[in-house]
Amino acid sequence: MIKRSLNAVDDAVSTIALVGVILLTGLNVLFRYIFNTPIAWSMEVALGLFVWFVFIGISSTMKREGHVGVDFFVKKLPTPLRIFSEFIRAAAIYYVLIYVFIYLGSNLTLTATGKLTPILGISYQWINIAIPIGGAITAIHFTRKLLIFLRTEFREEGGGQ
Repeated sequence: MIKRSLNAVDDAVSTIALVGVILLTGLNVLFRYIFNTPIAWSMEVALGLFVWFVFIGISSTMKREGHVGVDFFVKKLPTPLRIFSEFIRAAAIYYVLIYVFIYLGSNLTLTATGKLTPILGISYQWINIAIPIGGAITAIHFTRKLLIFLRTEFREEGGGQ
């Protein structure tokens, strides 16, 4: 139940944000060059939507294992070394997700208390909160994928039977 909800939420949010960025940017170009009256607030909203698209989209990509990785040599390693290399990779990814995205992203959000966008006056907290939210959802997806990998590797090695 939670898995399905989480899968649907990050996909929906990142898709809506991307569509919003494309539509707002396209409309602003149209209004600026055809009607000679740009939409003043469109870049503020597009920027906020872009931040949400990037950081929530990271989790959407993680659950599909869509991030670029060079694993040609890793797949050729014996199982114990392959598992060890996966732990090194996981430690690096968890560092980025937990420390950079969740911890520092939360600090960035909290320090943006009085910072507002110039035209609409939207608090930057609404924009920055996408960073720790995206980090947390990505960490959940990555943990699921890591556990599946480890179960598979131990089954192949014969340790899980």
